[in-house]
Amino acid sequence: MSSAQHPPDARRTWFDGTINIPTVISVIGAAVCATGFCVGLYNNVAERVLILEERDRQQEVHFQNIERDQAALRSDVKDQLKGISSDIKDTNLKLDQLLYNRAGAGQRPDTKGWTR
Repeated sequence: MSSAQHPPDARRTWFDGTINIPTVISVIGAAVCATGFCVGLYNNVAERVLILEERDRQQEVHFQNIERDQAALRSDVKDQLKGISSDIKDTNLKLDQLLYNRAGAGQRPDTKGWTR
């Protein structure tokens, strides 16, 4: 058999080395679309990361404000408790003075008779 008797496609193997222009264009188009998709996906992820970082900064500032307010509140409570303690001491001293100076306590024997 000579090669003239075989159709030209019968000589092809599973790998075709010829260039098919529509296939090349579709492969290039697919590559451009895939690249565009990857760039868009990267930009979307980058934007989300920036949003999360900004939210993290805002929460950090918020919690710093809360901690500062709690420290101020603790300081105010300590000051108020010191004031209350001082007031109680003053009241106790006044009560002791009243009890010490009351009639019949022994300091003023002339008023001892009035208390009976």
